[in-house]
This record gives sequence, structure tokens and C-alpha cells, in this order.
Amino acid sequence: MRSVAARIGAAGVVAHRRAPSGAAAEGSVRTYLLRSPAEEADAIARLLRERHVLDGVPWSSCAVIAHDSRQVAALEAELGAREVPARASGPGLVLGAQRTVRDLVALVELGMRDPESWTPDAVLDTLLGTYGGLDPIELRRLRAALRQEELAAGGTRSAAELLMSGLRYPLEFATIDTREARRAIRVGETLAALRAQAAQRATAHELLWTAWERSGLSRPWREASRGHGPLAEQADRDLDAIVALFQAAKRFTEREPDGEAAVFLRSVLDSDVAEDRIEQPAVIDTVRVLTPAAAAGTAFDTVVIAGVQEGVWPNTRLRGGLLETWRLADAVHFPDLPAPGMLDRRRSAMHDELRLFVRALSRAHTRLIVTAVDDDDTGPSVLFEMLPTPEPAASVPEHPLSLRGLVARHRRTLTSPRSPIRERSHAAGQLALLAAAEVAGAAPEQWYGVAAPSSTAPLRDLEREDVRVSPSRLHALEQCELDWVIGDLGGDRSGTTAGVGTIIHAALETATDGSEQALWDVVEQRWGELVFDAAWRERAERVRARELIRRLALYLRRFDDAGGRLVGAERHFEVAIPIADAGEHGAVLSGDIDRVEITPRGEVVIVDLKTGKSEPQTDAKVADNPQLAAYQLAFSSGAIEQVAGMPAGGAKLLVLRPTAATKDYAEPHQPPFDDDARAHFVERVQHAVGVMRGHRFAAPYEVHCRDEFSFGLCRIHTVSAVSAS
Repeated sequence: MRSVAARIGAAGVVAHRRAPSGAAAEGSVRTYLLRSPAEEADAIARLLRERHVLDGVPWSSCAVIAHDSRQVAALEAELGAREVPARASGPGLVLGAQRTVRDLVALVELGMRDPESWTPDAVLDTLLGTYGGLDPIELRRLRAALRQEELAAGGTRSAAELLMSGLRYPLEFATIDTREARRAIRVGETLAALRAQAAQRATAHELLWTAWERSGLSRPWREASRGHGPLAEQADRDLDAIVALFQAAKRFTEREPDGEAAVFLRSVLDSDVAEDRIEQPAVIDTVRVLTPAAAAGTAFDTVVIAGVQEGVWPNTRLRGGLLETWRLADAVHFPDLPAPGMLDRRRSAMHDELRLFVRALSRAHTRLIVTAVDDDDTGPSVLFEMLPTPEPAASVPEHPLSLRGLVARHRRTLTSPRSPIRERSHAAGQLALLAAAEVAGAAPEQWYGVAAPSSTAPLRDLEREDVRVSPSRLHALEQCELDWVIGDLGGDRSGTTAGVGTIIHAALETATDGSEQALWDVVEQRWGELVFDAAWRERAERVRARELIRRLALYLRRFDDAGGRLVGAERHFEVAIPIADAGEHGAVLSGDIDRVEITPRGEVVIVDLKTGKSEPQTDAKVADNPQLAAYQLAFSSGAIEQVAGMPAGGAKLLVLRPTAATKDYAEPHQPPFDDDARAHFVERVQHAVGVMRGHRFAAPYEVHCRDEFSFGLCRIHTVSAVSAS
């Protein structure tokens, strides 16, 4: 304190520069330079726990001081996530910056608007928000169910349109008997109730209460807040934010009885300044997180001054620059003298910053800790020159001194093959004690991968349904059974590239003629169904789609010029596959053929359109292609009635993205089936049916799963955990 106070300007009185009496011994002031903000929060949490657990200092006798309110809000959240009970004083976070508040206000705003003005993004944000209750996987299931029902009814609406329509008229979700649909129904009914209240000019408080009460979150959050740990802390913060929102709505109604609810809701979302708290938070056994101004008149056993960064503390930016309010003070203090120059005003600002630092230093009477981050983007403040030499980051132990941290430490020791037998035995004994005390994660039954499978029933049961084999998935099943089953259970990724290919297939099926413009018109009509991460990605995909359409139109024109004839596009087929133990249900090979063509020689050729970059492009590589073989089996079995009995010309791929720069497209051809080829392929399908009916799926780890160029879904079991050493 003496070292810092000596640099503050004084006008005749220097008593503040004298050394304080009863100064603590050496080591009472510790400084740390950490490598990242996350590591800084870890270190602060660990040091506070040392004082509380090892030295017996109550949480209420500890404090964390930061320069401004933004740092205070961030530190409160970070310490809470690390199981250090922390409570910030002052205005706190901006209401609109807290997700629980933002999602509730957005739900009410959407309910007040005309449903015809809803946008797909607003609907998705509502369903995925706090009060929608759906996660991305559940939303995907709901979209798929809606789309499947729409296609079965012969409709053409996209999934986004179906979601918006369902929220307008919740009865449309009633035909889907799933948990996701029931949650969507509840959201739709809440929006309808809000719309009715808004029509009767309800207040903002009444609208918010309707949305909150119908959410059903009051009871689970209240019960969660009574517990301990990060979830309880988060529930506590969420409830505090909701209470603060209702208090703000009540004050708005009292100040402006005739005020529009929409004005208040928009002010919550647009405000960047937190409201002052009318009452101080309850004094409980928590660590106080303060600014230097809020710390006036307080004293603590242990104080952590956090975030002492260059440009943050000291902050010598001149105040009042917009309106030049400093001129008023100069006119009072120096009426007959010229105004101080820029250098004098900056010196005054520096002295104010040093006074704040002295105030923060003087709050501790036993232990003072000062921390900062030193990385590529920022560095410590010059104030560190007046402090003891910083200790390295490695001097802060990794163990967080919490029950969860203790469990993690002993589990790592027990499961590490490098740990000595004695240490592993000790860790096992400690875990047994923790498990007996019902500490979460200590009992082996709670460890990941230890629980027994929830079901060992076969994936397909012939006693209940047919086993349907898709030609497009046969190749994936034969390459890697694990890759196939992950995709079959919903883990397949549907990216933008796949979406573009789907639209081009639709253009090939529904275009009025084979001209380039007709094909592109279909693509343009359905382009809005695709979702892109950025505008530049959308432009790039549009250019790529236009080039694919050009190549497709060129193929169709050359086909017509050569005298070929199209029999049908997107022809659906089903072929029964003989199974030894088939009863009421059996195996069915079913799919859709992109094109069935008749060549000038009168032969039937089946065409499969491909828009990907890694498709086979030579005859040798498609000789045993299971998808083309499935189409040939359908033809030879008479499943395509229009060409039954005509001579076979085989099958081919139409690859619109060949690797050869001089070719517009590639046409690798598979020769027609003979009796041996047909019998061999039927055996392949029968084997695939046997795999699909099983409950164990092989993963060719060395051949397929580890291959960096296979891009299979099975790679999820080859990637190490983030926490793996």
C-alpha cells in the first residue's frame, strides 16, 4: 500500500504514505501470471478453496475485486461453475444478456406478433430455447416426422413451413404421438394464449407471467436450487434473473400505466446497461465479488484482485470526452487560470486509478492475491511492478479441492496403468468411502461404459415388421457394419452438400423438360430449403449447383440427340428376398431408381445420378457396386412393369463431378446380370438382412474406421476423449 500510495499526487498532506502498523509477515501478498482467462478462474477458485478448506476461513470472509462490472459478472459465473459460492454486488448482468430472460421475452414477443409475420429462424429459436424444451436431436426428429407425414399425404411443404404451421395451429402436431410433438403443442398453445392476451392489451407483467407459468419450470428450478453444486448454482441464478425481470416489468407498469408491453420487452432486449438493484442481495456464506467502489467500507480476511491487465487497470482513458464535462470542473476550480492541458488530465486519471487500486489492496487484512493473464493477446498491468515477483502458473495445484475433483483424481489414479499398485489401492479405498457417502461419480456403477446395455433385442424383428433393405445403404453396410447402424439409428449427418444433391435429383424428376433453364427453375424454387452457415458459403454452393445443372442438361441433350428414350424417373420398386425363417413378415429390397432409359438399340439401362466428389468413375470400380446391382435385380425380377421382358443393357452411374478436367461427366457401366451374378447378389442381400437383424455389429477398425479418408460415422469410437492424456 505504501509503494502504491507514494505515487499518488498529494497537496501538502502525506500521511497516507506512511507504512501501516501491524503489517502482515512476508508471503501475505502473492501474485500470479496465468496463461489464459480459464486458467485464471481455475487458480482463483483453487486459492479460495485452500483458504476455506485448509485454513478454515469462511466464504463470507473472502472477496474477489475486479476493476469494472463486466469483469465482476464474468467472475461470478466462472466461480459458480467451479463450485465456489459467489455473489456479485452492484447492478449485475444486463437482463437481456441472460438466456433465461432473453428466451422468455422472445417467446412473449413472438406470441404478440401476427403468425403470418413469423420467420423460420424465430420459430427454431423458440423451440430450441429454454421454454421450447427441445434439443437439436429432438427437433430433428420432429422435423423428420412432419416431413414424412407431409410426403405421405402428397404435400410439398418444407420442414420449416410445417413447423411454423404447427405452432400456428397446434392440432397439426397431434397426429404425431411423440414427446417432441407434445412439447411443440404446449409451445403452440402458449403462443395462442399470449396472442389472445395481447389483443386485450394485457400488461407486460401479465404476458410474462402467462409464459412463465405455462412453461412448468418453476418447480424443477426451485427444487434444483435447494441442492449443491453447479446445477444448483445455475438454477439459483436463473430464478434470480426471472425475479429481476418481473420486478422490472412491475416498475414499468407502475411508471407508465398505459405503456405498451412491446416497448418494455424491446427495451429489455436492446438495453446494454444493467438496472440498479433496489435491494442488496441477502447476506449468506458466499464469496463477495466487488468493484473497488462497491468494496468501500468493507474488510475481508482474504482478497483476490483479479484481471489486473494492461489497458484495464489502470484505465487512463479520459472521462467526459463526448460532452467535455471536465470543462465545468475546471471553470469552478481554476476560474482565473488557463485550463489544465491533456497531460495534466491524464495524470489526474492515473491518480484516480491508483486510488482505486489502494482501496482494493486495503480490503485484505491477512492474505492478498493479485492475478493477471499473460498470453499472446494481453499482458499484465504496469501495477505489477509495485508487487512481489509473480509466481508461475505451475505453482497452483491442479486438484480443485472439491468432492467432484477428489473423485476425478482418484478415478484417474485407479484407471491409469502408470500408477503404482500402492497408489491404485489407496485410490480404490478412497473411492469406496466416497461412494458410501453417496458422492456423485464415485461408485463404479456410475462410470461411463460400465452399465449394461439397455437392450439386447435384435435391431429388426421379423415377428413385428418386414426387414427393408435400401440399395443406397448396402455399400456402407458391407464396408462397416458399425458405420451403417449409426446412420440407421439417426446419427447420419445431412450437410449442405447432400441437400444440394437432393434438390438436383428433384429437378431431374420434376422438370417439365430437360433444358438447362427448366432444371434450374426447379432448383431455384427449392433453394430456400437449404440452410447455410454464411453468405459466402451460399454463393459458392449456388455456383456449384449451377455448374452441376449445366452438366446434367448437357447429358440429357446428348441422350435425346442419340435417339434414346426415357421410360421413367424416380421409379419406386420392391423386390421380395427369400429368407429361410420368413413367416408373416419377410425381407424386401426397396428403393427409387433415378432414371430408366432405353438405348437406340432397344436395351434397358438403369441410371443412378451422383453429385458427390468421391464417386467411382471406371467400369472396373462399379462391377460389383451393390446399388447398381440392386437396380438390376429389380429389373430382372419384373419390378419395373413398363420394361418387363425387354433386353437388359446393364446399369450405370452418371457422375456429374468427374476428376478429369476435360470431361463434363462420367458414365461408369455395370454389365447386365446373368444367372450367376443374380444368385451371387441375392446371397449378398441375404447376408445384409442377417446383419440388420442382429444385435452386434462388427467394426473393421484397421481397414475402415481408422482410415482418415473414409469419412465414416464409425470414427466416433476412434477419436480420443477431450480429457484423455
